[in-house]
Amino acid sequence: MHRAIIVTDLLFGDSGKGTIVDWATRELATSGRSPLIVRHSGGAQAAHAVQTPEGNAHTFQQFGAGTFVPGVRTYLSEFMLVNPLTLFWENEGLKASGVNDALSRLFLHPEALLTSPWHMAANRYKEQKRGTARHGSCGLGIGETQAEALAYPSDALRVRHLTNPIALRERLLRHRTRKRMECPGLLIDSDDEELNAWITICQSLLGSVTLAPEGYLREHLARVKAATIFEGSQGVLLDEWRGFHPYTTWSTVTTANAFHLLEGSGAEITSLGVLRGYATRHGAGPFPTEAAALTKLLADDTNPDNPWQGELRVGWPDVGLLRYGLAVAGRIDALAVTCLDRMEPISDWQLATGYENLTLTPGSWQDLTYQESLTEALRAAKPIYRPWAGSAQAHAVDLAALLGKPLAVTSWGKTASDKSARA
Repeated sequence: MHRAIIVTDLLFGDSGKGTIVDWATRELATSGRSPLIVRHSGGAQAAHAVQTPEGNAHTFQQFGAGTFVPGVRTYLSEFMLVNPLTLFWENEGLKASGVNDALSRLFLHPEALLTSPWHMAANRYKEQKRGTARHGSCGLGIGETQAEALAYPSDALRVRHLTNPIALRERLLRHRTRKRMECPGLLIDSDDEELNAWITICQSLLGSVTLAPEGYLREHLARVKAATIFEGSQGVLLDEWRGFHPYTTWSTVTTANAFHLLEGSGAEITSLGVLRGYATRHGAGPFPTEAAALTKLLADDTNPDNPWQGELRVGWPDVGLLRYGLAVAGRIDALAVTCLDRMEPISDWQLATGYENLTLTPGSWQDLTYQESLTEALRAAKPIYRPWAGSAQAHAVDLAALLGKPLAVTSWGKTASDKSARA
């Protein structure tokens, strides 16, 4: 039977999805099932850090996080936002890490939306205009891409438009004009040099990647002895409809898209929910258990400070947030708990078991007014703490028990060899 693994972050992202995807890729490849990695949400704002046992490292944005394994392909589905410019840069980074054939292993759905440099510029302009009320954007144009596609569906930029440079240029000119009108004062290039350069990059990429034919994924899922890994983006607490609005992404980052793509396949599915042994948040928004001392102690070199999200914020483990994450994520079969090695040096842990004044309850589908009220309630939440003694392994077991899910994987470092599967 075809094997399918879905990897989903249960919190705000940065929980180690990339390392779990890399580990799962190697496990499947060792058993003779070289998997296809499917990206089913988000875009180039993903930052899935992977380090190989040999010491090579890369932060994956659009390529699947299992790309270090020879022969493994990536499929960017119709739910993915494709950014040719950052894809070009990422491919150069992979070459520097010894992977020279990543583009030839990349397959794109023709209907996937394209993110342009003008989406990125408008995104950064609008985020800066928010001042102290920033949403925590990564500055890579995700929201701008989705918003423009919703407002101008017949004029949206899609992967299939790359095959016709003349028509693509006409669409880009209209697109650039819209961005210029939306962002008064933003210096968007007035000549065509940047536009032509972007088209040139697109054409160079198009010569190496493959536009997936109709039924590509369905045909792969029909292969009994093959496997597929569905690699999520961000975390479910940033989901466009279930996250804490307005500090959210413009993508469905729950398991919904993955299960939609798997519908009718008959695959044997394992849906893994990923979480660190402690809580983190990169970007603006309420974070009830945030602790300055932990932020200092547990600084993370794979999540550096940046001008859009600031520093990675660290807090005590939060069962209330995790239970909400499980409630909105969709089907989760088991847990993968990461960063346990980073917990070991700290002996006096606290665990937030809930809140004095709040129970997080999912609202109606697509009710952003409710989600915004939930955000304000979370901002005022007062965690209930209890001491949390024992080893990091005991912490992982305890978290799984509190969440009512089997513990499938524990992670004690950055590489696949630092992962342990539990029967």
